[in-house]
Amino acid sequence: MTSIDARTRLYCLFGRPAGRSLSPAMQNAAFSAMGINAVYLAFKINSLGQAVQAMRTLPIHGASVTIPFKSEIIPYLDDVEPAARRMGAVNTMVLSGDLIKGHNTDGYGALLALVNNGVSPRGATVLVAGNGGSARSIAHALMDEGARVFIAGRNSRRVSALVDDLKKGHGTAEGILLDELTPGFTARVDVIINTTPVGMAPGTDACVLPENLLHSSHVVMDIVYTPLKTALLAAAERKGCRALNGLEMLLYQGARQFEIWTGLRAPVDVMRNALLESLEGGQCPA
Repeated sequence: MTSIDARTRLYCLFGRPAGRSLSPAMQNAAFSAMGINAVYLAFKINSLGQAVQAMRTLPIHGASVTIPFKSEIIPYLDDVEPAARRMGAVNTMVLSGDLIKGHNTDGYGALLALVNNGVSPRGATVLVAGNGGSARSIAHALMDEGARVFIAGRNSRRVSALVDDLKKGHGTAEGILLDELTPGFTARVDVIINTTPVGMAPGTDACVLPENLLHSSHVVMDIVYTPLKTALLAAAERKGCRALNGLEMLLYQGARQFEIWTGLRAPVDVMRNALLESLEGGQCPA
């Protein structure tokens, strides 16, 4: 890492919890590789208003936003890019002068992870499990690329609310409860994406979908990356599906954040290696 001095620029993660995030390893490796005098830290926060004010006061030049604040952060920002505003979720903030602007790179990261693995969203039918900020961002990005999206969750009110929001810009989203899914229904699906924390350590035995809903024709992606092979991905492999773990999405959304903050092309290979080394060292998100 570049030596810290009085000119070191501060970047960070706002979340709760945040102490085991892999983002510091990834972003600090990128700063070091590019010779940028900056450091990235993780902060567990309890007050969004105070955290945003700290960006202006310290200053913090850029910040990542993770659970549970991706939607809640928006009212505290001075400006939000149109795509993030439409998604209703922000995972990236940039300080310019005294003003803070919000962006969203989650959808970008998920799309690039799919495309780089030979999966085109155009014309595909995608089942998105979950209805939080990540589900919202990924669904919007998929629909922008021509995918038909089904939102599946356990809370009918939250599923309906997200579907209604998605329809405002696209008109192609539909909702279904997880308990209503059948093998016949999922046979119509090309791609399944889990955006929930189900299966994340320490609850690694949990699986968001029963194995009988999976078909060999499916591409199954889990945005959880600890463990790299979740119970869902293990089931997908047993059924002959293509299984994609969440590390690539984390990498590409983080690389896009780096580019937004610095205006430079992200050193993706360096960032990927930093993530893998952190995982091998036993580090995992809380």
